[in-house]
Amino acid sequence: MASRKTIRINFVATSPQLKDLVSELPDHAQFIKKHGYLLNLVTTGFKEDMMRVLFQFFDPKHHCFTFPDYKLVPTLEEFSRLLGIPILDQTPFSGLEKILRSEEVTAALHMTKSDIETNWVTRSGVKGLLAKLMINKAREFLKAMNVRAFEDVLALLIYGLVLFPNPDQFIDMNAVKIFLTHNPVPTLLGDILHSLHTRTMKRQGTLMCCVPLLSRWFISHLPQSVLKNEQNLKWSQRIMSLSHSDIHWCPQPKENVIIIDRCGEFSNVPLPGIRGGITYNPSLALRQFGYARRDSPHEAIIQGTVFDYDNDFQGLRQRFVRAWGMSCELIMPYLAIGPLIVEPKVEGDTPQIIPYPDMPTNVEELKKSWIQLREERDTFEAQFCDERKKVLELTSQLKEERGLNAYLRLKRSRPWET
Repeated sequence: MASRKTIRINFVATSPQLKDLVSELPDHAQFIKKHGYLLNLVTTGFKEDMMRVLFQFFDPKHHCFTFPDYKLVPTLEEFSRLLGIPILDQTPFSGLEKILRSEEVTAALHMTKSDIETNWVTRSGVKGLLAKLMINKAREFLKAMNVRAFEDVLALLIYGLVLFPNPDQFIDMNAVKIFLTHNPVPTLLGDILHSLHTRTMKRQGTLMCCVPLLSRWFISHLPQSVLKNEQNLKWSQRIMSLSHSDIHWCPQPKENVIIIDRCGEFSNVPLPGIRGGITYNPSLALRQFGYARRDSPHEAIIQGTVFDYDNDFQGLRQRFVRAWGMSCELIMPYLAIGPLIVEPKVEGDTPQIIPYPDMPTNVEELKKSWIQLREERDTFEAQFCDERKKVLELTSQLKEERGLNAYLRLKRSRPWET
């Protein structure tokens, strides 16, 4: 089979001034409490060589990453966990919202109305605030020891330069709107998948989305041996050597997992991004949620929809918005079971890992469990046979009664026949 040509991709670098501001933040704990783990996206960045290899595995049909032995799907729930930001019970950003008033922005950023109105600029047809202005305002707040204002402006800078980057290095209106909703996760996932799909189709270009978040998501599924790379392998070699058994399917499993499975008329989840919309398929990510799949999902369930807002001739953006208004939540009927780690009693010993803590761990207990399960199976089979016998008897009786009724109806309709 002929190999596919390499997709050439470039990335937007994180602003050095933004990194400097993060390093000057007085209280990280207070920032995290209000804005989640946004700081990690600035301080850790991402490995460009790893991301270039990962990008080659993007599946434009199913909107996930398809490897030789498994699939990985970026999900809303995983992004929410990595960011420390909940998915709010509301329709996510769609670009159809009303125009922001200056008063809303000034209240959120602790700035004056004149500061905002005199510094709105337009780049590539999009209105926004210059990053340089916002960085200067952040330094002014820090110098005046107005830590709360400094944190809020810093958070907006991360929204505009990292979560939803703009090629003109300014905070566009869309990023400001999403910042004010406090619900960035659905838009982030939609923006990343839409950007990946667009670049895959064009086979080159700059990836305009939150690459640091995608990098942290992928790393969360990799084993430590791959990250340490003691053999000094290239990323292509490291990734191609992995099988499904190597992947961390549930990095941090929780009980009673609530999964956004589908929305409205769509059999999957529609995600409006910054520049267009795309659907993603949670049905492909059951293993990542801690559940086993015994068959392949039906092709109708994992159909892909992609469109640009500039070419939305079918009104898909409005349909996406309506679908979120009728969103459905699927609560899995089973608890997600993760490994149980028993810490050592003596310092220096290695922890004991029990893969399935609810299962017996020795041979005698396993034999007892097997005998109990066999007895339960035999009991259910006996009950099934009894019920099946009753059903057959009733079916035979019903058949006889129907035959008799048919004969009597015929006699009543033709009484002259004896």
